[in-house]
Amino acid sequence: MKEQQKASQALREAERAIVKYLRNHPDFFNRHLDLVETLRIPHPCKPALSLLERQLLLLRQRNAQLRKKLQELMEVARDNAQVVSRLQRLVLVLIEARKLQDMLIGIKEVLRKEFNADAMVLRLAAQSVEASLPKEALLSPPAQRLFETLLGSEQPFCGRLTQEQMQALFDESKLCIASVALVPLRGVDWCGLLAVGSREDQRFYPGMGTLFLRAMGELISHALDIHLRVFHEPYTHPPSTPCLKEQTE
Repeated sequence: MKEQQKASQALREAERAIVKYLRNHPDFFNRHLDLVETLRIPHPCKPALSLLERQLLLLRQRNAQLRKKLQELMEVARDNAQVVSRLQRLVLVLIEARKLQDMLIGIKEVLRKEFNADAMVLRLAAQSVEASLPKEALLSPPAQRLFETLLGSEQPFCGRLTQEQMQALFDESKLCIASVALVPLRGVDWCGLLAVGSREDQRFYPGMGTLFLRAMGELISHALDIHLRVFHEPYTHPPSTPCLKEQTE
């Protein structure tokens, strides 16, 4: 047993010496091309390969990995470009809207096109301006209780809703919606929900990326907050500033 251990130890030391030598002399095989052609490297699933064939195989594998990584990076870049383009179109709608009603309509139109959605709902809960909002834009107290956790969060929700939640958001003609993306909206003294619905089960699913949804929610919340304040904040004239008298010598 001891003899076997000694032999095994000697073999490991010899292998380390060979590896060290080859690393310190990378031109070794250039001086021994005949050795390169005769060396055979075992393969677990295929016949033994020559050193050159093995190197070529490794290069092909690495190239395949690099191509895959490059493709993934390109897909990420395309997705980011789409996000920027979508947000740009949304920002234009928010800037150009002069009335709250125009803004609500514009938001729905832009997002319906961007998501190719089967249903789009924007509901707000703000007692101070309820009289100024259309009925379909109000989030009822029962609905607020159903979505209480989401309304208190900044994280959008993607997935399926309960039947009760569906009825609280969508009208009867839209109850065939299978998956939904919900974006919480929030202002100084109001809250709300933006709901995008699809008949496809996997159109919106738990775990999908929500970068665009979160950015969209922040933009819409900020724009709506400005319009909602206009409704219930009385206009006050800026304080007058006494004119400075010209000094005369």
